[in-house]
Amino acid sequence: MNKFMRIPFGMAALALAASAMAQVTPDPAPDRFDAADTNHDGKVDRAEYDGFVAELVLLYDTDRDGKLSRAEVATARDPSKFDVIDANHDASLVLGEIAAYSDNDFKVMDANGDGVIDREESKHGK
Repeated sequence: MNKFMRIPFGMAALALAASAMAQVTPDPAPDRFDAADTNHDGKVDRAEYDGFVAELVLLYDTDRDGKLSRAEVATARDPSKFDVIDANHDASLVLGEIAAYSDNDFKVMDANGDGVIDREESKHGK
């Protein structure tokens, strides 16, 4: 094969490879229950729930000031809860406020009071 014929074949191979790479899609994000159920036993205990909440706080605290502003939680699942969680009404959520709310939230979601949230309970707590 002469030198000039190799170039088109090489370019065609590159085009096919690029096309194949463009079709790769990332795995979908796990649902909230699966993300919280870190030991994959089908239940979320209090420690797993607290860890999940802490990760969400870190995710949303974009300016890393240790508190969440209304703007930082604007894209959260339910930003309308901001005023409910903001117990001292200072327009920011600190860890104590979030912990108090999540304690109550866990109790509500744990409908049967067994100390864990199973997948079915998590569906009703949405």
